[in-house]
Amino acid sequence: MSDATATVLPLQDLERRTVPDLLERARIFGVDRPFFHDLGSDRIYSYRDCLERIAGLGNELARRFPPGAAVATLPTNRFECVILRYALSCAGLLEVAINGQHKGPVLRGMLEVADAVAIVCEEQFRAEVEAYGGSGRKLAWIDEAELTRLCELRAHWEERPKVPVEAGTPCRVVFTSGTTGVSKGPELSHAYEVVTGHAYASRIGLRPDDRWLFVTPFFHIDSVLSLSTILHGGAMFIMAPRFSASRFWSDAIRTGTTVLIYVGTILAILRKLGDPPAGHRIRMGVGVGGTAALRDWFHGRHGIPLHEAYGLSECAAVAITDAGAPQPGSCGKAYEGYEVAVVAPGDRRLPPGKRGEIVIRPREPFGLFTGYRRNPVATLDRFANLWFHTGDVGSFDAAGHLTFHGRMKDVIRHRDENISAEELEAVAGEHPGVLIAAAVAVPGELGDEDVLLYLQPRPGTRLDPAEICRYIEERVADFMVPSYIRIAESLPLTPTEKVAKNELPREVRAGDWCRPPARR
Repeated sequence: MSDATATVLPLQDLERRTVPDLLERARIFGVDRPFFHDLGSDRIYSYRDCLERIAGLGNELARRFPPGAAVATLPTNRFECVILRYALSCAGLLEVAINGQHKGPVLRGMLEVADAVAIVCEEQFRAEVEAYGGSGRKLAWIDEAELTRLCELRAHWEERPKVPVEAGTPCRVVFTSGTTGVSKGPELSHAYEVVTGHAYASRIGLRPDDRWLFVTPFFHIDSVLSLSTILHGGAMFIMAPRFSASRFWSDAIRTGTTVLIYVGTILAILRKLGDPPAGHRIRMGVGVGGTAALRDWFHGRHGIPLHEAYGLSECAAVAITDAGAPQPGSCGKAYEGYEVAVVAPGDRRLPPGKRGEIVIRPREPFGLFTGYRRNPVATLDRFANLWFHTGDVGSFDAAGHLTFHGRMKDVIRHRDENISAEELEAVAGEHPGVLIAAAVAVPGELGDEDVLLYLQPRPGTRLDPAEICRYIEERVADFMVPSYIRIAESLPLTPTEKVAKNELPREVRAGDWCRPPARR
């Protein structure tokens, strides 16, 4: 199929919504086309090459492990982890992806949730895994060298394992990020993965000649939706070992990147680097955390529209701006596969313009996650009145565009007003000297909460907290202005480039700048 006539693959009938079926149908875009560019090794693989490796490894995994068994993986951004992911799906196995940077009790808890028969673990993570639960579980180990060898196995795609899987069969567990709380493991079905990719590919206008640059961690939900989107649209997947500000534009130019998947921190860092260099081909970005100011800079100044999405691991494709109808400041309209509402306590629907909790229910079977693995209490806690409760604050406008205002747990209650930490951070982040901002609650003098604003300066910049405060005062309501400001050389980040707020101390210290009482 040529680029000129290619279209996004249609959504199949329910019984065919499986990952192996999607891999099969994506052959229509051409099996000899470049499909995967691994920037770590700088090797490019054709779609045929990938399918043959998936089939070869899938047959070996099906021989070793029974259908439905879980395999824990600690994936890094490398080609072999992509082959492993789809080989597990074809073998009817459940991938439980774990961030290899986790340690101690957190790692032990994730391994307990995985309840796996095997673990795929690179040498850099093995000692920690063995120390916190891996060695006592009688797990079959696949180390780095063996994974590389197994990914050299090949079979014709038609000879892949024919293990029966259904639309609702669990396919993936991708842990929630845990930036503000304890991570949970949503189980994602085959149909969930297919529906998610179709939603993105059809809404952003993905083309077969697009080249999608992936710089966020492979264990995150971003990788699931990105690869499924590309399979639906016939595009090429380019994966960097990690996000690097110094290499980003040179990599983008060298690889002919046309689509960037982002989080807000990445956009902010790129903006601080200055205007994009001549020669890049990026025509759009897709992601979350793109503030109105960032969107204006990328689109208004450089012609790169940012298609802001709203989603979470449990439901990654709730809403996204349409390619032909961007709505500044919003995440677009809800995808037709979901009913989305904004509600007050008690699940009373709120009218346009009013903020409340975002709740979701699917119109397509298995459009949501199927439950938190080995945690029925948490699953039941998030579902009430037939709605999935996201814990996020949002609002609709009169035309049905959804705006995300932050996490409910990331709302600071000050003087009977609710302050969105994310909105305050976005304003502070627009200051030319600020690289990253993070707002947290600290105990207030009147029994409520005050705002402590952490600021990481741009390299080579010295920040004056009083000047920053004046800058914020000019741009927000008075109740949103922080009471305290702390300058930090660096802020802790999660592997997905978000501030790890659970690691930020939440008490006022002697060295913190304090807003004068008369101005509070």
